[in-house]
Amino acid sequence: MTCSWGNWNEKKLSCLQKIFPCGSAPLFWSINWAAALLHLANAIATLLLWSVSENKDNVYNLTETSAVWTPIQNTSSCSTELPDGATNTFQVSDDFCISRVNKTTSNLSLWWLVIAFHFLSFVFQTLAMTEWRWSCFGRECVRENYVSEVDNTGTNVLRMVEYSISATLMQISIALVLGIWNRLVITGVAFLTVVTMLLGLIAEQLKNDRKEIAWVAHLTGWVSLGGVWAILLRQFMYSIEASGDNKPPEFVYVVVGVITILYVGFGLIQLVQLWCSRVNNVPNFNRKIELAYTVNSLTSKTFLGWIIFANALTGMAQS
Repeated sequence: MTCSWGNWNEKKLSCLQKIFPCGSAPLFWSINWAAALLHLANAIATLLLWSVSENKDNVYNLTETSAVWTPIQNTSSCSTELPDGATNTFQVSDDFCISRVNKTTSNLSLWWLVIAFHFLSFVFQTLAMTEWRWSCFGRECVRENYVSEVDNTGTNVLRMVEYSISATLMQISIALVLGIWNRLVITGVAFLTVVTMLLGLIAEQLKNDRKEIAWVAHLTGWVSLGGVWAILLRQFMYSIEASGDNKPPEFVYVVVGVITILYVGFGLIQLVQLWCSRVNNVPNFNRKIELAYTVNSLTSKTFLGWIIFANALTGMAQS
């Protein structure tokens, strides 16, 4: 088994050269490493803020709604002997009523979600610069040099795998602060986000030799992404409608708009990648695409993480 990190050229580099490329490494490599360190700095900073905060339990209770069947006893209506917390009860037969019961079944810590997606971004972007080769049960697992992978194929498998985790945590965080506290809805948002990112991975892997399937995967990803944002934006607009004359300040609209644009930016980057890859699948073009992904990832996660910690949206969500 062999494993090495930080080899951005074929020469044998010292540890100092790997950590401080000093402009000699490809720009996208240096930016990726700088972004990884900034993600780590964000994770440490938010963890420190959590540790010194007087309110460490910024936890959202998630609810589920059940349809409880209740037998009718000694009466001809559903007015008695209903389960605790029952609402909107109605009779379905001479013997049974159905009651809608909403209960808290789990909880999520918003702060730990933010800390987690910062730290995972650091881990995966650092791993992206690692190359390894090992054999297990007769099969060989190989990850080539990060620079070679980007230059030769215009892909980065670990990037999309990381997005399927960190972007999902980001979407859950957004859902919580916008007031989505139903456990099944949160689960749906999570799975739709994972599917979106894995479709992006499929599109990127097939863009060079199976372009038609790559386009199908990419366009399907827009459908699943649209489903997520339809849920989030509907909740946002419904909360505003329910608030009546008490509208949130203008900067709240700006924040939601910026987060939406940054998320859509990932899809637009891949759209350009697929559209231009047939004629531009060359190292310089591939490096620009990788750089765009890295910058957009750092911008969106840093912006969202610090906005949440600044409580710009949390106050609205808890109203």
